[in-house]
Amino acid sequence: MSKYVQVKWQDGVISENGINGAQVNDVLEVTLKRLQALNSIYPCRENSITITKIEEAIMWQNKRTKDRVKRGVEGTNQD
Repeated sequence: MSKYVQVKWQDGVISENGINGAQVNDVLEVTLKRLQALNSIYPCRENSITITKIEEAIMWQNKRTKDRVKRGVEGTNQD
């Protein structure tokens, strides 16, 4: 097993720079899948709570994206 993980984050907006790295949601999804797998082998309350919180974080990030799409600023550096 790897002793560390290195993440190359997205540099710039995709519409201008293409996909060149990970988004926050990508890392959250990978983390969620890993914890779900571990929890299926070693179930515990703490893993279950962490899974719920990661799912909640993904939900909030998706809400942010939907709000940005609605305002016409998704894919830009505008707020």
